[in-house]
Amino acid sequence: MYTRLNQVMDYTRINKYLSHKATEEEVAEIFEWINKSSENKALFIKYKKAWALTATSKENTALNLKQVQNTIQRNKRKNPFNNILKYAAIFVGLIGIGYLVNKESSTVQKLKIDETVITLKLDNGEVETLTPNGSKKILTQRGAVVGIQEGAALNYEHETEGISTLATETLEYNEINIPFGKMFKLILSDGTQVSLNAGSSLKYPVKFIEGKNRQVFLKGEANFDVSKDANHPFVVNVNEMNVRVLGTKFNMSSYPEDSDYTTVLIEGSVGIYKNEAEFNINNSTLLEPGYRARWNKNSEEITLDKVNTDIYTGWLYGKLIFKNAPFKNIRKKLERHYNVTIINNNKVLDEKTYNATFDIESIEEVLEILNKNYAIEYSIKNNQIIIN
Repeated sequence: MYTRLNQVMDYTRINKYLSHKATEEEVAEIFEWINKSSENKALFIKYKKAWALTATSKENTALNLKQVQNTIQRNKRKNPFNNILKYAAIFVGLIGIGYLVNKESSTVQKLKIDETVITLKLDNGEVETLTPNGSKKILTQRGAVVGIQEGAALNYEHETEGISTLATETLEYNEINIPFGKMFKLILSDGTQVSLNAGSSLKYPVKFIEGKNRQVFLKGEANFDVSKDANHPFVVNVNEMNVRVLGTKFNMSSYPEDSDYTTVLIEGSVGIYKNEAEFNINNSTLLEPGYRARWNKNSEEITLDKVNTDIYTGWLYGKLIFKNAPFKNIRKKLERHYNVTIINNNKVLDEKTYNATFDIESIEEVLEILNKNYAIEYSIKNNQIIIN
């Protein structure tokens, strides 16, 4: 583990992270270093400021790296650590990249977030509550253990006496609901891993049935890593749309307020087709890795475009990444991520588009950035934010 941030390799790793090119191992090392001390966190935020000022749309890594190092060194001579800016998310608007100057500790009122719980609705209608640090056994109507919760994960992949992985009995469904401000992971009975984002729900069989498709029902956003099974296609239903796979990794988003259902393919292949239709090659749209499919709710038309998949999977690692996103979309993601309600009375702000990356910032810090860069007036009461 590196202990100083004045070596070329160290800058390179963080530059890769900010450019969404770092490996999972590199990301873990960076955040392990950040969490070791407040000085490390302050230096990381200073680096983000410098990177934002030098980054270009073409992401010329070598040039940016040299410019960032020069900027860091100049600032280091001018300012001691205790004057480093506290608020430093990368926030780029139509008017360009905003740059925050050093300031004293903010007097922003701290939000008082009400505690919410994850709920699990069983097939018999009973509702269980799950706490992120808890442990619990999930039972069928006949009393058999089919799921075991350990912390922020619920695992159905194990053998229970009298119940095989692909049982021959009637399907029994559980439905899990994830509140704002939380994420949760499911491991289904076939080994498929599902990571659920805040404000999402998934209805799924506790055991899949031999000879039938493995079908689940999603509301919100989830990342799927589907176990391969050529005899039992895996189907994700989101109202009017089905996504059919055999074994692959993909991200789906279907929040009610969004105009499109989106599917981003990481690896493998998927077929997208209308709900209630019989799947075949003629009535489905096939997606290639690195592409996004958008199903318009009104027209039911599908459009495909090539994307940076990291933008759509950053939430798995606690990152919020926006690219040319209107603020009205950004604030909805902020609401879910931070478990707050944002009432925006500034309609001009709603239509502006921004690039932004947040990872270690609090919601107060995000608001302060908006306030300092774009003269946004806001007030906070409990977990409600009003922008004027």
